[in-house]
Amino acid sequence: MSLKFYNTATRTKEDFIPLRSGEVGMYVCGVTVYDLCHIGHARSAIVFDVLVKYLRARGFLVTYVRNFTDVDDKIIDRANQLGKEPAALADQYIRAFYEDMGKLGIVNADKEPRATEHIQGMIDMIVTLIEKGFAYVEGTDVFYSVETFSGYGELSGRRLEDMKAGSRIAVDEKKRHPMDFVLWKGAKPGEPQWDSPWGRGWPGWHSECAAMAIRHLGPEFDLHVGGIDLRFPHHENSRALATVATGKRFAALWLHAAHLLVDGKKMSKSARNEYTLDDLETGPPGGGKGFSAADFRYYCMTLHYATPMNFTWVGQAAAARARSRLLAAFRRAALAATSGEDAAAASRLEFREAISDDLNMPRALAVVHKVLRSGIGGEAARALATEWDAVLGAGMLSEVECDSGVDGVREGEAEEIPAEVAAMAQERESRRRAGDYPAADALRERIRAAGYDVLDAAGGAAVLRKIG
Repeated sequence: MSLKFYNTATRTKEDFIPLRSGEVGMYVCGVTVYDLCHIGHARSAIVFDVLVKYLRARGFLVTYVRNFTDVDDKIIDRANQLGKEPAALADQYIRAFYEDMGKLGIVNADKEPRATEHIQGMIDMIVTLIEKGFAYVEGTDVFYSVETFSGYGELSGRRLEDMKAGSRIAVDEKKRHPMDFVLWKGAKPGEPQWDSPWGRGWPGWHSECAAMAIRHLGPEFDLHVGGIDLRFPHHENSRALATVATGKRFAALWLHAAHLLVDGKKMSKSARNEYTLDDLETGPPGGGKGFSAADFRYYCMTLHYATPMNFTWVGQAAAARARSRLLAAFRRAALAATSGEDAAAASRLEFREAISDDLNMPRALAVVHKVLRSGIGGEAARALATEWDAVLGAGMLSEVECDSGVDGVREGEAEEIPAEVAAMAQERESRRRAGDYPAADALRERIRAAGYDVLDAAGGAAVLRKIG
Protein backbone atom coordinates (compact mmCIF):
# COMPACT_ATOMS: atom_id res chain seq x y z
CA MET A 1 0.00 0.00 0.00
CA SER A 2 1.54 3.30 -1.10
CA LEU A 3 1.91 6.22 1.26
CA LYS A 4 0.90 9.59 -0.18
CA PHE A 5 1.39 13.16 1.05
CA TYR A 6 0.54 16.54 -0.39
CA ASN A 7 3.86 18.22 -1.19
CA THR A 8 3.59 21.97 -0.71
CA ALA A 9 6.59 22.51 -3.00
CA THR A 10 5.01 20.78 -6.01
CA ARG A 11 1.34 21.39 -5.06
CA THR A 12 0.52 17.75 -5.77
CA LYS A 13 -0.17 14.63 -3.77
CA GLU A 14 2.82 12.35 -4.25
CA ASP A 15 3.87 8.82 -3.43
CA PHE A 16 6.23 9.02 -0.48
CA ILE A 17 9.47 7.25 -1.34
CA PRO A 18 12.23 7.77 1.25
CA LEU A 19 15.71 8.66 0.05
CA ARG A 20 17.04 5.58 1.89
CA SER A 21 14.92 2.44 1.87
CA GLY A 22 13.22 1.84 5.20
CA GLU A 23 14.49 5.08 6.78
CA VAL A 24 12.93 8.52 7.13
CA GLY A 25 14.55 11.80 8.13
CA MET A 26 11.93 14.26 9.41
CA TYR A 27 12.43 17.84 10.56
CA VAL A 28 9.72 19.74 12.43
CA CYS A 29 10.03 23.49 12.88
CA GLY A 30 9.62 23.84 16.62
CA VAL A 31 8.43 26.71 18.75
CA THR A 32 10.08 30.03 19.55
CA VAL A 33 10.14 29.85 23.34
CA TYR A 34 9.01 33.27 24.51
CA ASP A 35 5.55 32.28 25.78
CA LEU A 36 3.28 29.33 26.48
CA CYS A 37 2.07 27.18 23.60
CA HIS A 38 -1.43 27.98 22.38
CA ILE A 39 -3.90 25.58 20.81
CA GLY A 40 -2.70 26.49 17.31
CA HIS A 41 0.75 25.14 18.22
CA ALA A 42 -0.97 22.12 19.77
CA ARG A 43 -2.93 21.35 16.62
CA SER A 44 0.21 21.30 14.46
CA ALA A 45 2.05 19.20 17.04
CA ILE A 46 -0.78 16.64 17.03
CA VAL A 47 -0.67 16.35 13.24
CA PHE A 48 3.07 15.73 13.20
CA ASP A 49 2.82 13.32 16.12
CA VAL A 50 0.35 11.18 14.18
CA LEU A 51 2.67 11.39 11.18
CA VAL A 52 5.76 10.13 13.01
CA LYS A 53 3.81 7.45 14.89
CA TYR A 54 2.26 6.14 11.69
CA LEU A 55 5.57 6.08 9.86
CA ARG A 56 6.97 3.97 12.69
CA ALA A 57 3.90 1.76 12.68
CA ARG A 58 4.55 1.16 8.98
CA GLY A 59 8.02 -0.09 9.91
CA PHE A 60 10.14 2.92 8.98
CA LEU A 61 13.18 3.79 11.06
CA VAL A 62 12.44 7.46 11.67
CA THR A 63 14.97 10.06 12.75
CA TYR A 64 12.71 12.76 14.14
CA VAL A 65 14.22 16.20 14.75
CA ARG A 66 12.30 19.08 16.35
CA ASN A 67 14.13 22.26 17.23
CA PHE A 68 13.74 25.03 19.77
CA THR A 69 14.37 28.61 18.67
CA ASP A 70 15.87 29.96 21.89
CA VAL A 71 17.40 33.20 20.59
CA ASP A 72 15.09 35.59 18.76
CA ASP A 73 13.78 39.17 18.83
CA LYS A 74 10.60 38.02 20.55
CA ILE A 75 12.52 36.25 23.30
CA ILE A 76 14.77 39.26 23.85
CA ASP A 77 11.84 41.69 23.95
CA ARG A 78 9.80 39.51 26.33
CA ALA A 79 12.80 38.97 28.61
CA ASN A 80 13.38 42.72 28.80
CA GLN A 81 9.71 43.29 29.67
CA LEU A 82 9.90 40.76 32.49
CA GLY A 83 13.36 41.71 33.70
CA LYS A 84 14.76 38.25 32.96
CA GLU A 85 17.74 36.91 31.11
CA PRO A 86 16.70 35.63 27.64
CA ALA A 87 18.28 32.24 28.32
CA ALA A 88 16.34 31.85 31.57
CA LEU A 89 13.09 32.80 29.85
CA ALA A 90 13.75 30.25 27.09
CA ASP A 91 14.43 27.52 29.64
CA GLN A 92 11.18 28.35 31.45
CA TYR A 93 9.07 27.97 28.33
CA ILE A 94 10.90 24.88 27.12
CA ARG A 95 9.91 23.19 30.38
CA ALA A 96 6.32 24.38 29.87
CA PHE A 97 6.39 23.05 26.30
CA TYR A 98 7.35 19.57 27.48
CA GLU A 99 4.57 19.63 30.05
CA ASP A 100 1.99 20.53 27.39
CA MET A 101 3.27 17.92 24.94
CA GLY A 102 3.07 15.32 27.70
CA LYS A 103 -0.58 16.16 28.31
CA LEU A 104 -1.29 15.78 24.60
CA GLY A 105 0.40 12.39 24.46
CA ILE A 106 2.97 13.68 21.97
CA VAL A 107 6.19 11.71 21.69
CA ASN A 108 9.46 13.56 22.13
CA ALA A 109 11.66 13.91 19.07
CA ASP A 110 14.81 11.83 18.74
CA LYS A 111 16.84 15.02 18.59
CA GLU A 112 15.68 18.35 20.00
CA PRO A 113 18.41 20.89 19.23
CA ARG A 114 18.46 24.45 20.51
CA ALA A 115 19.60 27.23 18.22
CA THR A 116 22.14 28.46 20.78
CA GLU A 117 23.88 25.06 20.62
CA HIS A 118 24.58 25.44 16.89
CA ILE A 119 25.99 28.95 16.49
CA GLN A 120 29.28 27.84 14.93
CA GLY A 121 27.46 25.75 12.33
CA MET A 122 25.39 28.80 11.39
CA ILE A 123 28.49 30.97 11.10
CA ASP A 124 30.18 28.38 8.87
CA MET A 125 27.12 28.24 6.63
CA ILE A 126 26.96 32.03 6.34
CA VAL A 127 30.67 32.18 5.43
CA THR A 128 29.97 29.69 2.62
CA LEU A 129 27.08 31.81 1.32
CA ILE A 130 29.26 34.93 1.26
CA GLU A 131 32.06 33.09 -0.55
CA LYS A 132 29.58 31.82 -3.15
CA GLY A 133 28.23 35.33 -3.75
CA PHE A 134 24.74 34.74 -2.31
CA ALA A 135 25.15 36.90 0.80
CA TYR A 136 26.64 40.28 1.58
CA VAL A 137 27.94 42.12 4.63
CA GLU A 138 26.64 45.49 5.76
CA GLY A 139 28.51 46.64 8.86
CA THR A 140 27.97 43.93 11.48
CA ASP A 141 24.93 42.47 9.67
CA VAL A 142 24.87 39.85 6.94
CA PHE A 143 22.03 39.53 4.42
CA TYR A 144 20.99 36.88 1.92
CA SER A 145 20.53 38.24 -1.59
CA VAL A 146 17.30 36.70 -2.90
CA GLU A 147 17.92 37.93 -6.45
CA THR A 148 20.95 35.64 -6.71
CA PHE A 149 18.86 32.48 -6.17
CA SER A 150 16.85 31.55 -9.27
CA GLY A 151 14.53 29.23 -7.33
CA TYR A 152 13.38 31.81 -4.81
CA GLY A 153 9.60 31.70 -4.45
CA GLU A 154 9.11 28.13 -5.72
CA LEU A 155 8.04 26.74 -2.34
CA SER A 156 5.47 29.44 -1.62
CA GLY A 157 4.39 29.92 -5.23
CA ARG A 158 5.32 33.60 -5.23
CA ARG A 159 7.17 35.59 -7.86
CA LEU A 160 9.99 37.75 -6.63
CA GLU A 161 8.92 40.69 -8.75
CA ASP A 162 5.51 40.66 -7.07
CA MET A 163 6.85 40.51 -3.54
CA LYS A 164 7.03 43.51 -1.27
CA ALA A 165 8.20 43.92 2.27
CA GLY A 166 5.28 42.88 4.47
CA SER A 167 4.36 43.04 8.08
CA ARG A 168 6.69 40.21 9.05
CA ILE A 169 9.61 41.51 6.99
CA ALA A 170 11.23 44.63 8.38
CA VAL A 171 12.14 47.36 5.90
CA ASP A 172 15.88 47.99 6.21
CA GLU A 173 17.81 50.56 4.17
CA LYS A 174 20.86 48.29 4.27
CA LYS A 175 19.07 45.71 2.12
CA ARG A 176 19.75 45.63 -1.61
CA HIS A 177 16.29 44.19 -2.24
CA PRO A 178 13.24 44.52 0.05
CA MET A 179 12.97 40.72 0.33
CA ASP A 180 16.60 40.16 1.32
CA PHE A 181 16.72 38.63 4.79
CA VAL A 182 19.16 38.77 7.65
CA LEU A 183 21.52 35.87 8.28
CA TRP A 184 23.46 37.47 11.13
CA LYS A 185 22.58 40.47 13.31
CA GLY A 186 25.03 42.74 15.02
CA ALA A 187 24.16 42.73 18.72
CA LYS A 188 22.95 45.74 20.64
CA PRO A 189 24.08 46.28 24.23
CA GLY A 190 22.51 43.72 26.54
CA GLU A 191 21.48 41.31 23.77
CA PRO A 192 22.72 37.71 23.53
CA GLN A 193 25.82 37.66 21.38
CA TRP A 194 28.57 35.47 20.00
CA ASP A 195 31.84 36.17 18.19
CA SER A 196 31.75 36.04 14.40
CA PRO A 197 33.87 37.26 11.47
CA TRP A 198 31.51 40.28 11.25
CA GLY A 199 31.54 41.24 14.92
CA ARG A 200 29.62 40.09 17.96
CA GLY A 201 26.00 39.27 17.26
CA TRP A 202 23.46 36.49 16.86
CA PRO A 203 21.92 34.49 13.98
CA GLY A 204 18.78 35.28 12.04
CA TRP A 205 15.84 32.91 12.41
CA HIS A 206 16.17 31.41 8.93
CA SER A 207 19.86 30.62 9.49
CA GLU A 208 18.99 28.73 12.65
CA CYS A 209 16.57 26.15 11.27
CA ALA A 210 18.58 25.48 8.12
CA ALA A 211 21.79 24.86 10.06
CA MET A 212 20.11 22.60 12.63
CA ALA A 213 18.32 20.52 9.98
CA ILE A 214 21.55 20.04 8.01
CA ARG A 215 23.53 19.21 11.15
CA HIS A 216 21.18 16.46 12.31
CA LEU A 217 19.70 15.11 9.05
CA GLY A 218 22.29 15.99 6.43
CA PRO A 219 22.04 18.24 3.36
CA GLU A 220 19.15 16.24 1.92
CA PHE A 221 16.37 14.52 3.87
CA ASP A 222 12.82 13.28 3.43
CA LEU A 223 10.28 15.47 5.25
CA HIS A 224 10.24 19.08 6.39
CA VAL A 225 7.01 19.98 8.17
CA GLY A 226 5.46 22.90 10.02
CA GLY A 227 2.48 25.20 10.25
CA ILE A 228 1.27 26.84 7.04
CA ASP A 229 2.22 30.27 8.42
CA LEU A 230 5.88 29.16 8.21
CA ARG A 231 5.78 28.42 4.49
CA PHE A 232 6.60 32.05 3.73
CA PRO A 233 8.93 33.61 4.53
CA HIS A 234 10.57 31.16 6.96
CA HIS A 235 10.59 27.93 4.97
CA GLU A 236 11.11 29.74 1.68
CA ASN A 237 14.17 31.45 3.13
CA SER A 238 15.53 28.38 4.90
CA ARG A 239 15.28 26.41 1.68
CA ALA A 240 16.97 29.16 -0.32
CA LEU A 241 20.03 29.40 1.88
CA ALA A 242 20.35 25.66 2.60
CA THR A 243 20.25 24.55 -1.04
CA VAL A 244 22.89 27.09 -2.00
CA ALA A 245 25.12 26.36 1.00
CA THR A 246 25.16 22.58 0.40
CA GLY A 247 24.40 22.23 -3.30
CA LYS A 248 21.72 19.67 -2.36
CA ARG A 249 17.91 19.65 -2.44
CA PHE A 250 17.46 20.09 1.36
CA ALA A 251 13.96 18.63 1.94
CA ALA A 252 12.42 16.26 -0.59
CA LEU A 253 8.84 16.85 0.59
CA TRP A 254 7.26 19.78 2.46
CA LEU A 255 4.10 19.25 4.49
CA HIS A 256 2.19 22.07 6.18
CA ALA A 257 -0.68 22.05 8.66
CA ALA A 258 -3.40 24.65 8.19
CA HIS A 259 -4.27 27.53 10.51
CA LEU A 260 -6.38 27.29 13.62
CA LEU A 261 -8.90 30.08 14.14
CA VAL A 262 -11.07 30.77 17.17
CA ASP A 263 -14.72 31.59 16.42
CA GLY A 264 -13.64 32.44 12.88
CA LYS A 265 -10.99 34.93 13.99
CA LYS A 266 -7.21 34.87 14.22
CA MET A 267 -5.95 34.19 17.73
CA SER A 268 -4.36 37.12 19.53
CA LYS A 269 -3.81 38.27 23.08
CA SER A 270 -5.56 41.55 22.34
CA ALA A 271 -8.70 39.67 21.26
CA ARG A 272 -8.43 37.48 24.37
CA ASN A 273 -8.91 34.34 22.31
CA GLU A 274 -5.38 32.91 22.38
CA TYR A 275 -6.14 29.79 24.38
CA THR A 276 -3.64 27.45 26.02
CA LEU A 277 -4.19 23.88 27.20
CA ASP A 278 -4.66 25.26 30.71
CA ASP A 279 -7.48 27.41 29.34
CA LEU A 280 -9.12 24.31 27.87
CA GLU A 281 -8.93 22.55 31.23
CA THR A 282 -10.47 25.59 32.95
CA GLY A 283 -13.34 25.75 30.47
CA PRO A 284 -14.96 28.50 28.38
CA PRO A 285 -14.99 32.12 29.53
CA GLY A 286 -17.99 32.77 31.71
CA GLY A 287 -17.98 29.26 33.15
CA GLY A 288 -18.65 25.74 32.00
CA LYS A 289 -17.05 22.32 31.90
CA GLY A 290 -13.36 22.08 31.08
CA PHE A 291 -11.83 19.66 28.60
CA SER A 292 -8.85 17.33 28.63
CA ALA A 293 -5.93 17.45 26.24
CA ALA A 294 -7.19 14.14 24.82
CA ASP A 295 -10.57 15.76 24.11
CA PHE A 296 -8.79 18.49 22.15
CA ARG A 297 -6.68 15.94 20.32
CA TYR A 298 -9.86 14.16 19.22
CA TYR A 299 -11.35 17.48 18.08
CA CYS A 300 -8.31 18.11 15.89
CA MET A 301 -8.64 14.69 14.27
CA THR A 302 -12.16 15.42 13.05
CA LEU A 303 -10.61 17.69 10.39
CA HIS A 304 -7.97 17.02 7.75
CA TYR A 305 -4.67 18.67 8.68
CA ALA A 306 -4.74 20.81 5.52
CA THR A 307 -8.19 22.18 6.38
CA PRO A 308 -8.28 25.33 8.54
CA MET A 309 -9.71 24.50 11.94
CA ASN A 310 -12.24 26.85 13.48
CA PHE A 311 -12.12 26.18 17.21
CA THR A 312 -15.33 26.91 19.12
CA TRP A 313 -16.29 25.89 22.63
CA VAL A 314 -19.46 24.30 21.24
CA GLY A 315 -17.38 22.28 18.78
CA GLN A 316 -14.98 21.22 21.52
CA ALA A 317 -17.88 20.09 23.72
CA ALA A 318 -19.32 18.04 20.84
CA ALA A 319 -15.94 16.43 20.22
CA ALA A 320 -15.58 15.57 23.92
CA ARG A 321 -19.01 13.91 23.92
CA ALA A 322 -18.17 11.96 20.77
CA ARG A 323 -14.91 10.75 22.27
CA SER A 324 -16.67 9.74 25.49
CA ARG A 325 -19.24 7.72 23.53
CA LEU A 326 -16.44 6.12 21.51
CA LEU A 327 -14.58 5.05 24.65
CA ALA A 328 -17.74 3.65 26.23
CA ALA A 329 -18.61 1.71 23.09
CA PHE A 330 -15.11 0.23 22.85
CA ARG A 331 -15.29 -0.81 26.51
CA ARG A 332 -18.54 -2.66 25.82
CA ALA A 333 -17.10 -4.25 22.68
CA ALA A 334 -13.98 -5.37 24.55
CA LEU A 335 -16.14 -7.17 27.12
CA ALA A 336 -18.33 -8.83 24.50
CA ALA A 337 -18.01 -12.54 23.80
CA THR A 338 -17.92 -12.03 20.03
CA SER A 339 -14.65 -11.71 18.16
CA GLY A 340 -14.92 -11.08 14.43
CA GLU A 341 -11.31 -11.62 13.38
CA ASP A 342 -12.08 -11.38 9.65
CA ALA A 343 -13.93 -8.09 10.10
CA ALA A 344 -11.10 -6.81 12.30
CA ALA A 345 -8.57 -7.57 9.57
CA ALA A 346 -10.65 -5.64 7.04
CA SER A 347 -10.93 -2.72 9.47
CA ARG A 348 -7.17 -2.69 9.99
CA LEU A 349 -6.73 -2.36 6.24
CA GLU A 350 -9.32 0.45 5.97
CA PHE A 351 -7.68 2.37 8.80
CA ARG A 352 -4.26 2.01 7.22
CA GLU A 353 -5.58 3.12 3.82
CA ALA A 354 -7.07 6.24 5.42
CA ILE A 355 -3.90 7.34 7.20
CA SER A 356 -1.76 6.41 4.18
CA ASP A 357 -3.83 8.80 2.06
CA ASP A 358 -2.24 12.07 3.17
CA LEU A 359 -2.95 11.51 6.88
CA ASN A 360 -6.72 11.44 6.44
CA MET A 361 -7.58 11.37 10.14
CA PRO A 362 -11.33 12.09 9.73
CA ARG A 363 -11.60 9.06 7.46
CA ALA A 364 -9.60 7.00 9.97
CA LEU A 365 -11.97 8.06 12.76
CA ALA A 366 -14.89 7.02 10.58
CA VAL A 367 -13.35 3.55 10.35
CA VAL A 368 -13.03 3.46 14.13
CA HIS A 369 -16.69 4.32 14.59
CA LYS A 370 -17.70 1.82 11.91
CA VAL A 371 -16.00 -0.97 13.86
CA LEU A 372 -18.40 -0.42 16.72
CA ARG A 373 -21.34 -1.18 14.40
CA SER A 374 -19.70 -4.25 12.89
CA GLY A 375 -20.01 -6.67 15.78
CA ILE A 376 -16.28 -6.88 16.42
CA GLY A 377 -15.69 -7.59 20.10
CA GLY A 378 -13.57 -9.32 22.70
CA GLU A 379 -9.86 -9.72 22.02
CA ALA A 380 -10.26 -8.44 18.45
CA ALA A 381 -11.69 -5.13 19.70
CA ARG A 382 -8.96 -4.79 22.34
CA ALA A 383 -6.26 -5.47 19.75
CA LEU A 384 -7.66 -2.85 17.39
CA ALA A 385 -7.83 -0.30 20.21
CA THR A 386 -4.19 -0.87 21.14
CA GLU A 387 -2.93 -0.80 17.56
CA TRP A 388 -4.86 2.29 16.53
CA ASP A 389 -4.07 4.14 19.73
CA ALA A 390 -0.39 3.74 18.91
CA VAL A 391 -1.12 6.04 15.94
CA LEU A 392 -3.96 8.26 17.18
CA GLY A 393 -2.36 8.63 20.62
CA ALA A 394 -3.39 10.28 23.89
CA GLY A 395 -5.76 7.54 24.98
CA MET A 396 -8.21 7.86 22.11
CA LEU A 397 -9.11 4.19 22.49
CA SER A 398 -6.75 2.50 24.96
CA GLU A 399 -8.87 3.34 27.98
CA VAL A 400 -10.66 0.08 27.22
CA GLU A 401 -7.68 -1.63 28.89
CA CYS A 402 -8.08 -2.71 32.50
CA ASP A 403 -6.53 -0.25 34.96
CA SER A 404 -4.69 -2.95 36.87
CA GLY A 405 -1.24 -1.38 36.88
CA VAL A 406 0.60 0.33 39.70
CA ASP A 407 1.59 4.01 39.60
CA GLY A 408 -0.01 4.57 36.20
CA VAL A 409 1.38 1.51 34.41
CA ARG A 410 -1.39 -0.54 32.78
CA GLU A 411 -0.66 -4.23 32.54
CA GLY A 412 -2.72 -5.54 29.64
CA GLU A 413 -0.63 -8.74 29.72
CA ALA A 414 0.56 -8.62 33.32
CA GLU A 415 1.55 -12.28 33.56
CA GLU A 416 3.89 -11.97 30.56
CA ILE A 417 5.69 -8.79 31.60
CA PRO A 418 8.89 -9.39 33.58
CA ALA A 419 9.06 -7.59 36.92
CA GLU A 420 12.17 -5.66 35.89
CA VAL A 421 10.40 -4.32 32.77
CA ALA A 422 7.36 -3.24 34.78
CA ALA A 423 9.69 -1.55 37.28
CA MET A 424 11.43 0.36 34.49
CA ALA A 425 8.05 1.43 33.11
CA GLN A 426 6.99 2.72 36.52
CA GLU A 427 10.27 4.60 36.94
CA ARG A 428 9.85 6.08 33.47
CA GLU A 429 6.35 7.30 34.33
CA SER A 430 7.67 8.94 37.50
CA ARG A 431 10.41 10.66 35.50
CA ARG A 432 7.92 11.81 32.87
CA ARG A 433 5.59 13.29 35.47
CA ALA A 434 8.53 15.11 37.05
CA GLY A 435 9.45 16.64 33.68
CA ASP A 436 12.74 14.71 33.40
CA TYR A 437 12.14 13.78 29.77
CA PRO A 438 15.71 12.79 28.83
CA ALA A 439 15.72 10.20 31.65
CA ALA A 440 12.22 9.03 30.65
CA ASP A 441 13.34 8.59 27.04
CA ALA A 442 16.42 6.65 28.14
CA LEU A 443 14.21 4.29 30.16
CA ARG A 444 11.91 3.84 27.14
CA GLU A 445 14.91 2.68 25.10
CA ARG A 446 15.90 0.21 27.85
CA ILE A 447 12.35 -1.14 27.85
CA ARG A 448 12.50 -1.55 24.06
CA ALA A 449 15.86 -3.32 24.36
CA ALA A 450 14.16 -5.77 26.72
CA GLY A 451 11.59 -6.55 24.01
CA TYR A 452 8.68 -4.36 25.09
CA ASP A 453 7.17 -1.06 24.02
CA VAL A 454 5.47 1.51 26.22
CA LEU A 455 2.59 3.51 24.76
CA ASP A 456 1.51 6.66 26.58
CA ALA A 457 -2.24 6.89 27.11
CA ALA A 458 -4.71 9.23 28.72
CA GLY A 459 -4.54 10.32 32.32
CA GLY A 460 -0.79 9.80 32.57
CA ALA A 461 -1.14 6.03 32.25
CA ALA A 462 0.81 3.79 29.90
CA VAL A 463 0.32 0.48 28.14
CA LEU A 464 3.12 -2.09 28.03
CA ARG A 465 3.14 -4.23 24.93
CA LYS A 466 5.49 -6.99 23.82
CA ILE A 467 7.28 -6.18 20.57
CA GLY A 468 6.71 -8.59 17.73
